[in-house]
Amino acid sequence: MHRDVGYATVDGLELRLDLYLPDVRPAPLCIWLHGGGWLRGSRSDRADARLLPLAATGVAVAAVQYRLSGQAPFPAPLEDARAAVRWLRAHAGDHGLDATRIGAWGASAGGHLAALLALTDDPAGDNSSVQAVVSWFAPSDLLLRDSDVPEGPLPPFVTGPLPEPSFEARLLGVEDVRQDADAARAASPVAHVRPGAPPFLLMHGDRDGLIPSAHSRALHRALRAEGVDSTLWLLSGANHEDPAFDFPASLAAVSAFLRTHLLP
Repeated sequence: MHRDVGYATVDGLELRLDLYLPDVRPAPLCIWLHGGGWLRGSRSDRADARLLPLAATGVAVAAVQYRLSGQAPFPAPLEDARAAVRWLRAHAGDHGLDATRIGAWGASAGGHLAALLALTDDPAGDNSSVQAVVSWFAPSDLLLRDSDVPEGPLPPFVTGPLPEPSFEARLLGVEDVRQDADAARAASPVAHVRPGAPPFLLMHGDRDGLIPSAHSRALHRALRAEGVDSTLWLLSGANHEDPAFDFPASLAAVSAFLRTHLLP
């Protein structure tokens, strides 16, 4: 492991990542983008349960810090993810990594950013492109969030009322997402689906009390309609950030998908 590796400095803030490296190298590489509603969270969240097991299967993981909504509005976190991929491509040889093909994996808000990373163009060029995406229980259409119907109870980690303004409004820097529908669409992965996008593995619980599985279902349908390789795995009875996502079968699916699409 290599902790606290600086990959960019933005407005005086040094952004860092942690590298989880397998024993056998050169190794395929994916970035990890944490959840937390773009408002909170850390790149080390659930690292023992998720990132270390993936590295043990032979896939290197770079857990990336990105600016939260209290620090800068969208597209700041997406720009940070792009900067991390560029840095990793430039320094892959220093760590025995194969960065010709890089995956993006994220949960909730992080899954949203991973999808956008794959579906939107980088004005600075292709060096931040990714070649496979794993998105866990992520929103795909920000304009639907105010009218979403939960599929289950609030998950146990939610111990108080949800924030006002909403997570999505804070991401956009507005009081209400409907104030700026264009910005909400620009930040919605489903609005950017295109032919030739990289393969997706979408995983969602069908009892999600925060972000209903309709978001992953809609993104899956849109991807398939454009001929994109997309797999949707619904976890029966699982809520948002459910322990079932950390079960060996779930992590094995992630590893198999990434190894299939990242290895030569």
